[in-house]
Amino acid sequence: MDYPTMRDLFFAVPPEPRPLPPAATSPSPARALRDAIEPLACLSIWSPEAAEAYAELGLDDYFAAYVWQRAAALGTPPVPLAVVALGVFTPELITPQYEAGRVALSREDVVRVRIEAPGRTLRRVLGDIDDDAAGAVTLLRRGIDAADRTARPLFTGLTADHWPGDPLAGLVHACHLLREHRGDSHLAVCAVEGLDPVGMNLLTELWCGYAFRSYTVTRGWSDAEIDAAADRLRARGLLAGDRLTEAGLSYRAELERRTDRMQQSVVDAIGGELDTLTKQLCAWSDALVGAGAAPPDPAKRFAG
Repeated sequence: MDYPTMRDLFFAVPPEPRPLPPAATSPSPARALRDAIEPLACLSIWSPEAAEAYAELGLDDYFAAYVWQRAAALGTPPVPLAVVALGVFTPELITPQYEAGRVALSREDVVRVRIEAPGRTLRRVLGDIDDDAAGAVTLLRRGIDAADRTARPLFTGLTADHWPGDPLAGLVHACHLLREHRGDSHLAVCAVEGLDPVGMNLLTELWCGYAFRSYTVTRGWSDAEIDAAADRLRARGLLAGDRLTEAGLSYRAELERRTDRMQQSVVDAIGGELDTLTKQLCAWSDALVGAGAAPPDPAKRFAG
């Protein structure tokens, strides 16, 4: 799948506004940080400068590049490990993409592009924010250095990567690291709850206001697999028809709160400067979304 096709799929504005997902009156510090960094972190996926660099090196299937650059945090893992690390995709979808990426591009090259190219995108969109970006990176690295690595394989692998000299590339890289830390944490929380990848997807898509099965099917799951997972959620009282029950809404909210708690070491390390940092990151992220450089975040819970 090429870059324009992926953009059309994931940047598309829904024909009708999505319903606002349930949320508390104010975010936890960990949740506020998550919402603030998401568009910045997503430049590791959506940077057009990265797409151009991958294509110039011989990898013009951008989904294959996405799979390879994320799995490369683990080195060159065997296929089953790459599939499991990404968490919510089918093996049938990930396996050929991962293998194609490895054949087309060395790990050294895919990591270099993933780290360096997004800085060029950020500079093109936001201009000269080097000093402010460097200050934000200092605080984010404080959180990264203190982050609990237990059961966080993608995050831990990323900590071994070189740090870019460009402060704007460093800003994206830091946000990407923390995004994967939260992703690893969320998978761990869901695994403890006995949720399989299809169930995780269904809970997330309904929590975010997507139409039933519309998000899950993009992860490669068949109608039969989605139907079976939905039946399992209904048996637990979490789903009624194609909607979350009150119990399901509360359950999904608790999964998020537990994920927040797994970010506490990051929050504590950044300390009293977190609120100011979060506001600055939000401003940059909102500018990226407004410029069409990052997709709207359907999981964002709070304005500003």
